[in-house]
Amino acid sequence: MRSDKHRDMARSLLPSRWRSASHAKALAKRANRREVARALAALEEDPEAWEDEVGLFATSDRAVRQVVERRRSSDKVNPFIRWATATTREVPKAARLGVLRGVVPKGLIGEHALTHLARLEAFDARPRRRWRRLPRLLDRGEVVRVLRRLVELRGGHALVNDVVARHAVVDEQGEPVARGPGRRLLGVHDVGAFVDGLGRVERYVVDALCRAVWEARFDLEEAGRVMPSPVVVPVLDFQVAVTSTPTSRVRGRVP
Repeated sequence: MRSDKHRDMARSLLPSRWRSASHAKALAKRANRREVARALAALEEDPEAWEDEVGLFATSDRAVRQVVERRRSSDKVNPFIRWATATTREVPKAARLGVLRGVVPKGLIGEHALTHLARLEAFDARPRRRWRRLPRLLDRGEVVRVLRRLVELRGGHALVNDVVARHAVVDEQGEPVARGPGRRLLGVHDVGAFVDGLGRVERYVVDALCRAVWEARFDLEEAGRVMPSPVVVPVLDFQVAVTSTPTSRVRGRVP
C-alpha cells in the first residue's frame, strides 16, 4: 500500500459529483434578496400593508440547507466507506473512528471524510434504541396449562367461573367495562375450548387470574389477595418497550 493511500482516500470524496452546488447556493440567496427587495418596494407604495407582506421576513436558510444536503449526498463516498471498513475490520467499533482520525489528513478534508462514517452501523458505537412490541397477554398455551392445574385443585373450578362472571373490570380511565354473561368452564376437558371462546374482556380477567395463581404457587387463598381488583383492560393488546441494546423479542410468560 502506498504511503499516501490514506490521503488519497480522504480526498477522493472531493469535489462533489454535483459541480453546480455553489451556483445553486448563489441562486437561492439571490432569489431571497429579490423577494425582500420586492416586499420593500411594495411597502413604499402602501406603508400600512406591512403586516400582510410576508416576503419582508423571507430568508434563504431552508433553500441553502437543501442545497447543502444535496451536495453532501453527491459525494463519492462508496470507495472511501469500503476502504475504511476493510481497514478497521479488526478494530473494536468504539475505536474505529479514532483510528481513522489518526491516519486521514488533518483539517477540513479529513473531518469531512469522517462525517460520512459517523452514523454508519460499522462505526457508530452509540447504544441503539430499538422499539419492541410486547404482548400484554400470556400465551394461550400457558393459560391452558395453568387453568388445567388450577381446576384439579379443590375449589379451583368454582374460582375460575366466579372470577370470570363477577370480577370487577375497568378501562384505563377507571370506568367500568360492560361485558356479556360469559362462558362457564365445564371441567378439565373443556379448558382449551373455554380459553378459545373467551371474549376480549374475559381474556384479561383470566390472564390476571393465571398470573396471580402462579405467583401464589397455586395457593388459592393467597391468589385471591394477589390478584388485582379491578382488572384493567387496556386499549391496545400490546405495549411498546424501548431498549438501548439489541435484544430478541420477549414474549409474555408466566414467571
